[in-house]
Amino acid sequence: MIRSLWSRLRSAGRSVWHFVLETQIARLVIIAWRLWPDLKLPSALVALLVCGCLFLAVATARTVHLTLAPASPTGIGAGLAAALAFLLVLELAALTATAGLGLSLQLARDLGRHRIAALLALATLLAVAATLLRLNAGDALGSDAAVTFGFTAVLLALTVWFERRYRNPGWRRFRDFHVDVVEARRFLMRAAHGV
Repeated sequence: MIRSLWSRLRSAGRSVWHFVLETQIARLVIIAWRLWPDLKLPSALVALLVCGCLFLAVATARTVHLTLAPASPTGIGAGLAAALAFLLVLELAALTATAGLGLSLQLARDLGRHRIAALLALATLLAVAATLLRLNAGDALGSDAAVTFGFTAVLLALTVWFERRYRNPGWRRFRDFHVDVVEARRFLMRAAHGV
């Protein structure tokens, strides 16, 4: 009897684990984990996407709980609604991030490395200009300013990494852009299907 109970518990645990692995947020975490040894900057950017999804889900769940708490005397209904909102928003945000990654890779394949490098440089220049305007306005302490500075730093790091990785043949880690984009698309498709 104990063995049959133990086997049922193990089977239920495996089922729950496989269900968790099928979620989009788990797939994003797996993508970041598998990219880490070879491509640390893209892995960090995917991890940043995961953190953004978690932040959005927590903020939504908190808002739902605070809104429903006065109507729920025990707090159970508000807690359940907040948990459901957390799970739904987390999954939708991760799905959007995964679709955005796929769209970015498709765009990179269609445009090629020279146009992508030009777009990255232009976006970095615009972000630096926006940051400098914010500094000139004296708005360096707000949370919006921190987001602007962080976005500028990420774009600058991505541009420098891209230039070294794909446009400098003398660098020892120089790679072929087209081959990497095709491999990344295959990797994303395998991760999207849980393979």
